[in-house]
Amino acid sequence: MCICRRIAVDFIPTEVDTGQRGSEAELPVWDAIKSAFGADDLGIAYYKYPVIDKSGEDYDREPDFVLLHQELGLIVIECKGYQIDHIDTIQGQVWNLQGISQSKAKPHPQARDQAFKIRSYFARESELTDEMGRCKIPVNVFIALPNISREEWTDCGYDELPSTPRVLTSDDLSPQSLRDQLNKTPKMEALSSEEFRAARSVLGGGTVIGNEGTAAPPDPTTKGELYDTVEQRLPKLDQKQEEIGIQIPPGPQRIRGIAGSGKTILMAMKAARMHAKHPEWDIAVTFMTKSLYPQIQSLISRFYWHFAEEEPNWNKLRLLHGWGGHTVLDGMYYVLSQNSEAHDFLNVGDARARFGRFEKTPDLLDSCCASLLESGDAPTMFDAVLIDEAQDFLPNFFKMCREALREPKRLVWAYDEAQSLNSLTAPRSENIFGTNDDGELLVDLSGSYEGGIQKSQIMRKAYRSPREVLMAAHYFGMGLKREQGAVQAITTKPGWENLGYEVVAGDFRRTGEDIRIRRPEENSPHPLSEHEEARPFVRFSAAETKREEIELIAESISQDITAHGLDPEQIMVILLDRETQEDADEPTDRLDEATADDIVFNRVWDGESSVFAVDDEVTVTRINRAKGNEAAMVYISGLEYVDNVSSGQSLVRRRNQAFVAMTRTRGWCHVTGTGSCDAFDEMRSVLDGVTADEPEMVFPAPDPQSLENEMEAEPEPTTLTDFISEEG
Repeated sequence: MCICRRIAVDFIPTEVDTGQRGSEAELPVWDAIKSAFGADDLGIAYYKYPVIDKSGEDYDREPDFVLLHQELGLIVIECKGYQIDHIDTIQGQVWNLQGISQSKAKPHPQARDQAFKIRSYFARESELTDEMGRCKIPVNVFIALPNISREEWTDCGYDELPSTPRVLTSDDLSPQSLRDQLNKTPKMEALSSEEFRAARSVLGGGTVIGNEGTAAPPDPTTKGELYDTVEQRLPKLDQKQEEIGIQIPPGPQRIRGIAGSGKTILMAMKAARMHAKHPEWDIAVTFMTKSLYPQIQSLISRFYWHFAEEEPNWNKLRLLHGWGGHTVLDGMYYVLSQNSEAHDFLNVGDARARFGRFEKTPDLLDSCCASLLESGDAPTMFDAVLIDEAQDFLPNFFKMCREALREPKRLVWAYDEAQSLNSLTAPRSENIFGTNDDGELLVDLSGSYEGGIQKSQIMRKAYRSPREVLMAAHYFGMGLKREQGAVQAITTKPGWENLGYEVVAGDFRRTGEDIRIRRPEENSPHPLSEHEEARPFVRFSAAETKREEIELIAESISQDITAHGLDPEQIMVILLDRETQEDADEPTDRLDEATADDIVFNRVWDGESSVFAVDDEVTVTRINRAKGNEAAMVYISGLEYVDNVSSGQSLVRRRNQAFVAMTRTRGWCHVTGTGSCDAFDEMRSVLDGVTADEPEMVFPAPDPQSLENEMEAEPEPTTLTDFISEEG
C-alpha cells in the first residue's frame, strides 16, 4: 500500500501579488479552478508555476495557471483581464488592443510555448515517454477572460476565427461549467500511478535532488548495499516540501521542521525560485555552519538550472555565513558592517575584547549585531533574506537581517526547534521582534497572505534518520527516562504533534502520570525500515577505558569498510567529550593506530572551514562541525560527557549535543562511552523502548517547574493541503 495525496487536487499558490497588473482578474480564475475538482480527481494545480521560458522576449514570464491531472494531462491557462472593448481586432495570433497600456498581445502563442516548455521537462524522464521517445502527457491550452462573457465573445465573431484559441469566459467560472470546458479537451489514456508520481516530481522540482547513481541491488545484504536503497528510494520532495520550496511570500515567513525534514533543500529551492522570478532582486542566504556553503551553493545551482536553465548570478544571489570577516567567507554581519558608516566591523577577537572573552560565539555575534543596530546605520541592501539554521541565531541577528530588507521585509527563516546546541526551544516571534507601542506584533505570523500563502509552515515528516534513531534522540536528548527527572521537555499534546508524534495515552496536566508517545511510520518514511536485516539502527556500547572504547570504534569502522561495503566518506565519528581541537587529536591518533594502514581519517579541524567530508576518508569531528552534516554510519564517542558536571557546559547543552549527534545519521548510529554512569543505564532503557516491535516512548508527565527548559507549542494554521489519506 502506498501513501499518497487523494484530496481531489492539490492547489499551490506560488506567488500572489495583489498589486500587480492582472491579479484582480487572476484570483477569480484561481478560485474557480479550486472549485472545479472533486474527490475522484488526482492532480495538482499551481498559481504562477515557477518556470521561466527564456526562448524569446515575448514569453519571458511564468504561466498563470498550470494543472497536471491524471486523466486530463497538462493544462496551461493564461489569464487576461481585458474587457471586450479592449480587443480591437484579432489577426491570426495577434490581438490588437485599445484603451489600455498594451497595444498588442499574443496570449495563445505565449501559453502554448510555456506549455511545451513544461512538457519538454517531462520528455527527459523515461517513465513519461513511449518507445519512440515521445512524451505520453498531452498538452492543452486555454485563455481565461474573466471580464468577458461568452455572449460578448461570440457576438464579435471571435469564436469563428480559424486561429481562435480555447477560451474560458466569465460564464465558465462556475465549478461545473469550468469542468465541462476542461473535459472538452481530447481524451487520453489516464496516467498510471507511477507515471503521475513521476510527472508530479518533475513539476515539483524533485528530479533536481534525485539520485543519478546505479540502481540498488534487488536483495541487499551488506550495509553498503542497504545504504544504496536509501540513496535510491528516499522520496524526492513530498507535497508539503514542494509547496514550501516554490512559494515566494509577500512578507515574512517562518518554516518549522523536525530534524531531517529537508529544510536546507527547501531554502535553496526557495532562493533559486526567487532569483529566477526576480533577477533584479538582491537576495541573501545566510547560515551558521560554514561547511554548509558548498552544499547550499550546489543545491541552489541545480534548482536554478531547473527553473531557468542557466547559472545563477552570484552577485545578486549571495551566500553569506552568519559572521564572516576579512580573511574568511563573506558573512551577513560583515557585509552589513562594511556598508555602514557608523559601525566598524568586529571580528571574533575584537568581540571577545569588547563583550567578554568567555562568551559563546552565538552570544558574541548577537552582541555585534546589537552594536550595529544601535549605531542607527544598519544599511538596507536586500529584497529577500533567507536564514537557514535559524535556531543557532539570537534575536539581534534576526533584527539586523530585517533591518537590511527593503519593504515588504521578506525575511524567511527555517529552524529545527530541537536542533540548537544551546536550547531546545526556538524563540517566538514576539521574543525576537517585539511589539509596537500599541502592543501589536511587529512580525505577525498568524494566518496567511491574500491568495493563500501561509505565513508559518511546519514540516512533521523526517526523512534523514530511521524512526528508531530519531525517537531515541528525542527521548534521550530531553532526558525523559533520566532517574533524576527530565532535563527539558515538550509538555503539551500539540507540541508533540508539531514534531510528528502521537500521544496515545496520558495527561500532561497530571504530573507523574505515564505518557505514551508513538511516531507513525508515515512521518518517518525511511527506506531501511523495510529491511529487517538492516536493524538495529541504533546501538550502545560501554568500555572500561577510553583506549578500549576507541579500539571498539576502530574495529567496527574496519568492518564497515572491508566487510560491509561502506565507503570511508560515508562514516562519521563525533567526539562528544572533546572540547578543543587539541583534545580531539588524541582519540583520532588512537583511531589511526587501531585501524588498518589504508584507512585514512579526515580531522575536519585541520582543513578548510567550508569543507567537511573528504572522499576516501573517514570523517572525525567535534559536535560543532558535525552540525548540519550527515553520514550513513555515525559513531558517537564519549556519552559519559552528558553527566560531566565539571565540563563547564549546561546540562541542557550537553543533552542537545547528544541529540544533534544522533540525528546526523542517514542509516546507523553507534553510541559509545567509557566507564559507568547514569546516562548509560538511561540510554539502554531508551533503546529498549524505541527498538521494540511497536516503538514508543513512555515517561512520567514532567513537572514544568522542575524543567531546565520547556518547549512551548504554538498553534499552527491548517492549510488547504494539510490532510493525508491512504490510497491502495
